[in-house]
Amino acid sequence: MEAYRRNAPMYVDEEAERATRWDAFLAQKRDDNGNDDDARDGARTLDALVRVLDARAARGSGDDALEESDEERELRALVAGGVPMALRGRCWQIFARVKERRRDGVFRELLVAAGETVSAATETNDRRDEGDGDEEDAVERALASLVDATCEAAADDGSRTAAPNHGCADPTFRRVRKQIDKDLPRTFPGHPLLDGIGRDALRRVLCAYALHNPAVGYCQGMNFLAALLLLLMEEEAAFWCLAAVAEDVLPGYYEDDMLASAADQRVLATFVREKFPRVHDAFETSGAPLSAVTTSWFLALYVNQLPWETALRVWDVMLFERRRTVLFQVALALVDANAKTLLDAAATDRVVEAAVAMAPAAFDGSALMAIATSGHADVTWERVTSEYEKAERETREETRANRARVAARAETARAEAARAEAARAEAGGGPIGGTGPNATDAAERDADPSGSEL
Repeated sequence: MEAYRRNAPMYVDEEAERATRWDAFLAQKRDDNGNDDDARDGARTLDALVRVLDARAARGSGDDALEESDEERELRALVAGGVPMALRGRCWQIFARVKERRRDGVFRELLVAAGETVSAATETNDRRDEGDGDEEDAVERALASLVDATCEAAADDGSRTAAPNHGCADPTFRRVRKQIDKDLPRTFPGHPLLDGIGRDALRRVLCAYALHNPAVGYCQGMNFLAALLLLLMEEEAAFWCLAAVAEDVLPGYYEDDMLASAADQRVLATFVREKFPRVHDAFETSGAPLSAVTTSWFLALYVNQLPWETALRVWDVMLFERRRTVLFQVALALVDANAKTLLDAAATDRVVEAAVAMAPAAFDGSALMAIATSGHADVTWERVTSEYEKAERETREETRANRARVAARAETARAEAARAEAARAEAGGGPIGGTGPNATDAAERDADPSGSEL
């Protein structure tokens, strides 16, 4: 807390500077469009973001900056410098293409299926969808939702029903729901917007997503992603934005085998070995790979690891790009900025402890993002995907080998138990305690492929 207080003046100055830059950009777009409306209508000029993203989507993927329009380069620079807090929730929805993802009534249906209470904000959205069919400006809708969410979180007006019945009969969902309930109190505990109504909204979003995407269901860490989104937008928008993150930015990360997450850690290890060979060797010598620290960075998208202001800057770029390139760049920037500390700590066998301390100390988000996006600009999406193909193949092969070893050990344990039982019976004794199915538990504990050393 003291560190936040020390850095507060820097945050205030930076927020004012970026607000000025964004205002100038939006005012220019308003002039370019011949829009002389009152400044209060300026939110509509965020449509420029939609135009830029549409143009990029039409152009196709790629890192070739020569293909970018001047408008896209200008917007990319603005995003790299941070999105103003007043615009962040609306911009993130545009970046994540929430309007295109959203299907009328689906969120409400999922809440009903989960036995959850449908919030007043969701009912309002549904009534809007059933209206006269006029196309509503995406930014105005998001702004109204943001205001509604803030007002609802400030006080409970008693309009909610007492307790949801959680009536979904699916046993898998009941297990998921139980885990969600356990994690709710651990999610930003004490935050005023995530107590009471805010916590209810978090539960609804997570339960709805678990039903929406049963291949993922719920994975610990997703609670922090959803909570961050709920602090910036209303719950249905947060739901669709969470879907964009889990399915577009981190596909496969939260599935049972977590193969995509393990493969990305191999990719990161490759980059660290290339750029910081001594640091890489220090971790190898310690017996604990860097992934022991960095896996949680990626799974939680740096939420709850980096300071709040810095984590938001990472999300700005990640959602704008709709790629996870920046996750690698930020990890490398953290290693870059702390390389000497890590090597010094390795001399006293404390390299992992030093690595754990890197992210929480990164209060200067501007400095970190400059190192990440400029100092490690050679880590492109093309490079990441190229390395990922190799890493995924190796991870699958390692997973198959691990499973084969586990199966062999389990079979050996069963055979030994059978022989011991036969010998006991032959000698006229009773059954041997501790044999049978449970004799293979130790071997089967190794079956989790995400536990393999990267």
